[in-house]
Amino acid sequence: MDIRVTGRSTEPSPAKAPQPTTPMEVKYEMEGLADRFSASRSLGNYAAGAVVGAATETTAALLQTPRLACEILENLWQAETIGPNLKVLGTLAAIPGALLSVPVAALYGLGAGLSAVRQEHRGQDAPLKADASSAVARRFTARPEPGQARTMTGTMVNSLEEFGASRLAPGEKPHDVPLLSPLFAVVGGTLSGAISGSLGLVSGLMAGAITGAKDVASAFTTRDASLGQRIGRIAAAPLNLVAGPALAWKSLKQSVPQAIQDGWNHGPVRPVVNSSRLAVQVAGGVLHEAWEK
Repeated sequence: MDIRVTGRSTEPSPAKAPQPTTPMEVKYEMEGLADRFSASRSLGNYAAGAVVGAATETTAALLQTPRLACEILENLWQAETIGPNLKVLGTLAAIPGALLSVPVAALYGLGAGLSAVRQEHRGQDAPLKADASSAVARRFTARPEPGQARTMTGTMVNSLEEFGASRLAPGEKPHDVPLLSPLFAVVGGTLSGAISGSLGLVSGLMAGAITGAKDVASAFTTRDASLGQRIGRIAAAPLNLVAGPALAWKSLKQSVPQAIQDGWNHGPVRPVVNSSRLAVQVAGGVLHEAWEK
């Protein structure tokens, strides 16, 4: 019987020819996808910052309202620079003043949250805006500097303590008001606040609308802007309307304290005239700046 044994050949197999590589296909319709999503990320950051800021400051104000009222009473009666009539009036206004700090703190927190997001976005050149939650958290949870407060209510408490520690200089008399001055102050402050606040709100909204319209127009007229940048400018244009409440709050801060002081010293007419003049100047300047920008 003839038996044949076969086995594997020891000769090397011929090398395989290299396979041709498939060229990479670039989908141009996906180009700029991150840039387009940047607008929604930016809006989400601003919305989250505003909510977190307003909620944080409002919660702190609610929790510290009893303490704030007590601090007003305590430091008002400790201050040597305040006369007895003002101390009585301040005592009556302690609880309403402490409660008024709650809506003020909400507005302050909203603005602080928006500011934290704006600072985080400033200088970023990446196609997709970075998440700003960490920046907002640092703004409201970071340890303050020595002698500083973390919240607006805490700052008010520190200011009250400094006020209560004030002492009269040699020969100085405490400040006080006659009996009708509180009524004049309330009337003058209320009317001045209504005038300056309303005019500031209207002029701020008009200035914001002008600026927003220019942003929308630039989204169509800028030649080198990407699609995402154009969408971002259009989407962010309504944020300019925040200038309305901001300018109203600024007008109130400028006019009402001065109107109250003028009412105490000169009656209810002068604060209305002065605050109206100041509000018209501020409104004219803001509208002129928005138009020329």
